[in-house]
Formats: sequence, C-alpha cells, structure tokens
Amino acid sequence: MKICFLSIDVEKHENQKNQPFEGVDNLDNILNIFRKNNVPATLFVTGEVLEYAPDLVKKWAKDFEIGCHNYFHNQLNKIDLMERERQVKNFVNLYKNIFGVLPKGFRAPRNIIDNQQFPILERYGFVYDSSVFPRYPWTIMAYSGYLGRAPIVPYFPSEKNYKRRCLAPACRQAGALGINNTLIELPESPASFSIPMVGTWLRRLGVKFFKFIFKLKKPSFVSFSMHSWDGVKFDGKSSKNSGKDFLKQLDGMIKFLKEIGYEFRSGEQIYEEMTNYSN
Repeated sequence: MKICFLSIDVEKHENQKNQPFEGVDNLDNILNIFRKNNVPATLFVTGEVLEYAPDLVKKWAKDFEIGCHNYFHNQLNKIDLMERERQVKNFVNLYKNIFGVLPKGFRAPRNIIDNQQFPILERYGFVYDSSVFPRYPWTIMAYSGYLGRAPIVPYFPSEKNYKRRCLAPACRQAGALGINNTLIELPESPASFSIPMVGTWLRRLGVKFFKFIFKLKKPSFVSFSMHSWDGVKFDGKSSKNSGKDFLKQLDGMIKFLKEIGYEFRSGEQIYEEMTNYSN
C-alpha cells in the first residue's frame, strides 16, 4: 500500500501586508479540489486563523481534520519554552471552546522543531507531530526547516533525538517520550531525489516533472503539503504560478497520484492505523 498524507498550512501570508488573510478567506479554492477528488486532508491552522475566522474553520472541519500550526507563526527556536507552552495551551483552549475536543496533530512553523517541543505536545494531548523534513535536495540546503536526515516513513521518535526512530516496545506502550500518549511523527517525506512535495515546488517545477520522478520511484509514504495562499494569485517572492495555475496543477497531481496507486489519509487516520497495527 502506498500512502499520501495531504495537508495545508493555514496561516497569514506575511508577504501580503494589505491582505494577509486572503488565502484563508479563499481556502475553498483548494478545498474544492480535494472535495472534487474525494480525498481526506489535514489543515494545520494557527491560533490567529482560529481567532479571525472561527466559523470558516468550523465549516472546513465538516470535511477535513483541523490540526495546530502553533498560535502565532513564530519559529520555535526564537521563543523560549515558557512562551512555546503558553502558545500551545492558548491554542488548545481556543480549539476546545470551538470544537469541544482536543486537537490531535501539530506542525511547527517553518518545520522547525526540537526535542524540547515533544513533551509540551504530549502534555496537551497531541498524538502526532508532522514537522520533520527528513530529506532536502543536496544542492539547495537553505530551507530553515531542514535540520538533518530522519526516517521517511511515520515513526515513533526517540526521546533523545526526535530525528531517530525509537524501536523499543515501550515506545508503543507508554509513548515515545515516556508520558501517557503514543506520539508519532508523520514526516514531510519527499518524492524521489529528496524533492519535497510542497506547493511552492509544484508551482515551480510543474506536474510533468513530478510525474517523471514518480515513474522512477514510488515511495511507500509521501507527504504532499501546501500553504493556504498557494490558491490565490499574489505577487513578489515565490509567486510563480500561484492562484488558478496552482489549482490546475494541484488537481492534476492528485489525479496522477491516485492513478499510480496512492491512497490518501489524514494525519488522524494515519495515527489510528499505525497505533492499531502496533497494538
């Protein structure tokens, strides 16, 4: 079985000062492509988005899983542990007020995470993280979220090094970090040649390029993520093929992945399948 984890980081677009929430307001541009193709997905929203558009988020939750993208889009390595925990706590409280349940999945802003963040997530009831970029093209190592190689399939992270798999039975019984949950990592695993399946790269390289590399190799697990603002036309840095062009590419990419045998899962579905299998 080949699995594709489809997700969106739903956040303000800092480069669009006049309309920072344009991608949020028009997220159905992307979600309607998902609905059309009947695929599940996870939306990692910031607390700012929950504050700005709670009714919109409730509408999205009818069809898709809603996860946490921190309260503010702060890089975790630039704030102390007390502030990190405060933001997680505030997000969880707001989420619970809106939905009556706890969020299950977390993704760190810009994919920057460390060992200290995982115990915080477990304390507030998260059961999986999806922040780790396990591979990145060797010619382009500038992305701040790439912090070294890690497993490219979902795994129980080691307490001492979250980029390593914990193989001990205790990881599957008491939680990878020794608390009460069985927290797992759903890495943002790339296609072949360490090329990430993310909106910016799809817009730059096009569907034909990804079709070519998938013909060379079809990983058992791949992450396909994007930003809320990919689906609206914007100008400036990294704006190539944004808006309608991206939506056409997205539709074509999802159709192709289904044609070559990939099954789509939300983060919660992958977590449940993995933990049920482990038990």
